[in-house]
Amino acid sequence: MKLLRPVIRTLQALVAAAALATGAPALAQAYPSKPIRIVVAFAPGGVGDFLARAVQQKLQEKYNQTVTVENRPGASGTLGADAVARAAPDGHTILVTNQLIVQAPSLFKQLSYDPLRDFIPVTDLGGAPIILAVNAANTPARTLAEFVEEVRRKPRTHSYASVGAASMGHLYGAQLNDLAGIDLMHVPYKGSAPVVMALVGGEVTSAFSDFATMKPHIESGKLRLLAVSRPYAPTPNLPTFSALGYPGMEAYSWIGMFVPAKTPQPIVRQLAEEVARISRLPEVLARLTPLGLEAGGMPQEQFAAMVAADRDIWATMIRKAGIKPE
Repeated sequence: MKLLRPVIRTLQALVAAAALATGAPALAQAYPSKPIRIVVAFAPGGVGDFLARAVQQKLQEKYNQTVTVENRPGASGTLGADAVARAAPDGHTILVTNQLIVQAPSLFKQLSYDPLRDFIPVTDLGGAPIILAVNAANTPARTLAEFVEEVRRKPRTHSYASVGAASMGHLYGAQLNDLAGIDLMHVPYKGSAPVVMALVGGEVTSAFSDFATMKPHIESGKLRLLAVSRPYAPTPNLPTFSALGYPGMEAYSWIGMFVPAKTPQPIVRQLAEEVARISRLPEVLARLTPLGLEAGGMPQEQFAAMVAADRDIWATMIRKAGIKPE
């Protein structure tokens, strides 16, 4: 019997190892084991809500499991983020939000969560760059350099529109003022459409906005584009701010998916790969194009790195703009 004990222990170890080897894939295959809840930090009807519902439908079809969308708008996205940060880290509660998740620490004195510590970025669902446009009738400038020079020659006469204080457009204008040493005056509006209407109507000289909203007026010649935050397929010949000598203006507007920290990596990876597949579906791409959005599906590690970098970029812009946390 004593002679058999080492053999028995060896067999037991081999059985245990085999169980572990087969158990790891089984854990991943078991997901999802219950309904999935997608918490959207925006009101129904917007771009973020549309992307979340596109993912909802396809995940339901893939997993044959109930997937619901719950809209929790308000407080610059912090209400939805707070709900997901406190959820079980099992992949069954997902947050869909935008860059506000990393801007929030610079805008609010007290948050119940830390965007980098309490969440795992999964992947992006879509995005679009920020574009600087001018009213073609109000300025002869055809390049950013010409516009900057014009603003310098005529101080306190040029303005730029954005969708509100602390918005991306506001921060980009403040960054351009700082880097170029100019004094574009900020004029806030409520929404992208009013911003573009104000620009077309000549209420402001320039605006930082999205391509889709401006497109009809670009085609008519009423608006002229000067620079973009990153290379963008619909405007292949438009230079980026960084290429024109204005660094720190590379961030763009994105919609992304996050799960609570400590969610098992196999689940995170599975979600990222599935959403990337969904993002490439022809029927999804066909609906993104009219919105001016480029497809998401960025690899998980790459998206996580971008989210971390964006936190520093926006924190710097917010500080330079003189915006104090509330």
